[in-house]
Amino acid sequence: MTTVQSISKLYQDRMWKLRIITFTAGAVVMGLEIITSRILTPVFGSTIYTWGSLIGVVLSGLSLGYFLGGKVADDHPQFEKICGIVFSVGLFIVGIPFFASPVVDFTVAVLPGTQYTPLVATFLLLMLPSVLLGFVSPYVIKLGANTLHKVGNISGNLYAIATIGSIFGTFLTVFVLIPNIAVNQIIFGLGIALIASSLIGLKASPKTIAVAVVMILMLPLSSLPVNTISHNGKLIYEKETPFSHLDIVEYGNNVSMYLDGMRHSSMNSKDPLDLVIDYTEYFHLGMLFNPEATNILFVGGGGFTGPKNFLELYPDTKIDAIEIDADVINAAETFFSLEKNDPRLQIFNDDARKHLSTFEKKYDLIVLDAYASNYVPYHLMTQEFFQTVEKRLEPDGVVVSNVIGSIEGNNSQLVRAMYKTMKETFPVSYIFPTEDRTTNVQNIMIVSSNKPYEFDRLTLLDMAKNSPADYLVDELSKQAHFYQGIVDTSDVPFLTDQYNPSEVLINPITSKTYVQEFQDEKIEKKEHRDDSVNLGLGVGLTVVTGVWLVYFKKRIWNSETDISTN
Repeated sequence: MTTVQSISKLYQDRMWKLRIITFTAGAVVMGLEIITSRILTPVFGSTIYTWGSLIGVVLSGLSLGYFLGGKVADDHPQFEKICGIVFSVGLFIVGIPFFASPVVDFTVAVLPGTQYTPLVATFLLLMLPSVLLGFVSPYVIKLGANTLHKVGNISGNLYAIATIGSIFGTFLTVFVLIPNIAVNQIIFGLGIALIASSLIGLKASPKTIAVAVVMILMLPLSSLPVNTISHNGKLIYEKETPFSHLDIVEYGNNVSMYLDGMRHSSMNSKDPLDLVIDYTEYFHLGMLFNPEATNILFVGGGGFTGPKNFLELYPDTKIDAIEIDADVINAAETFFSLEKNDPRLQIFNDDARKHLSTFEKKYDLIVLDAYASNYVPYHLMTQEFFQTVEKRLEPDGVVVSNVIGSIEGNNSQLVRAMYKTMKETFPVSYIFPTEDRTTNVQNIMIVSSNKPYEFDRLTLLDMAKNSPADYLVDELSKQAHFYQGIVDTSDVPFLTDQYNPSEVLINPITSKTYVQEFQDEKIEKKEHRDDSVNLGLGVGLTVVTGVWLVYFKKRIWNSETDISTN
């Protein structure tokens, strides 16, 4: 083989290695960005602040990495050096499940009650790996462009591979990994993928370190907790769904469903039809306004507490329910005594707005229960949505909307904006607070209709006493649960598809959260085994990381010889 052929073969071999590094880095950076959302959203909500922080920090880190990587690449570019950097990023990512919870707790303690808290948490978790992964593109271009006249072709080729890697990482994480694998395992996998790809340019010692890392991770792979969520009671089931982190928690006789850390349903296992969460009793307001209702729709399933209760108490009714998350429906069937084969119950696994826009059926009562204290599906609270709801109502139909906030005070903007928007479509609207004080953050029921219903509290109280469901007798006995004040809507926006600042209005980070039951009970963290084991594993990984950093600095960073040219 001639010298020219040898050089050509060496160059082609290096190009394949550069492509592997580039593709893997592109895939991991997007996968890491997406999977980190599953760490942040249970604490900060799936809001514009959370997603804006994720996108902004990663882009900022990559930009800084491009700049610094270009400067480093001009000073003794070595394939071993960029492989060592990628190996370091892999080690950092592998460690995220060990320190994610303390980082989030730290940011909440240091910077509580602002929309910038998720930005700080995201910065601490993702800035360093984003910067270091940003080194890859300029560095591999420097290594690959051995002649000036081909630099355009080489850079275009490698940037295309990086982009393809990012696309692959996005689709793989969204459609394959999150629906099937635990968050910590996905993060470990991303870190190991970087470490494995970097070994093509490293000597034997890093390979030994990589084996040690894998051995440490193999011991607790399925049980290391990564989430920052705490629950009351014993965790009996959890799953990453396409929409949220789903937990089923058992506390005494109660079984509760949590989505992204917020409780959405609870059931008394000894009395499955009992309404454990007080606000669900207010769903029966719809039957007081329209006692002849037979066709009823629930938007939002959760544990299907409301539909089950209505089926039992009102034997002439037929219930439809729309739930967007198929895993939530399956969990309700397994843990909440939901009978999907009940001939009077029809469940649609669909987005509520999409379904109501295409499913031409009218209802006597529609219960909107898809809003939460840390997330509001903005497309379900605009004028256009309520117009769609109105089209699905019979002439005497009633809408019962459950929204979280206050009627008066600093936390009332969302409730008042929703009330203002609904009044445009439903002239008749009544407000029923579930707590005594109007300034408290609470579940608030807005009962709306086009029919000119005229009720006062005492009339409704008499109707409640004669209703099959006597839940509301105690509630309507108090004046505080029938709001008679004038709702000031002059300073809140009218919500439309074009303008809907719902995240700012509800401000799930700065507002007081809804006070859930059992708050004074002992909180048991969602952990599967002894903390000492997790501590030992974390210490072991720290030691291995320390060994690597010493080796990297002495044998790679300070070296001026590229092993790929040897």
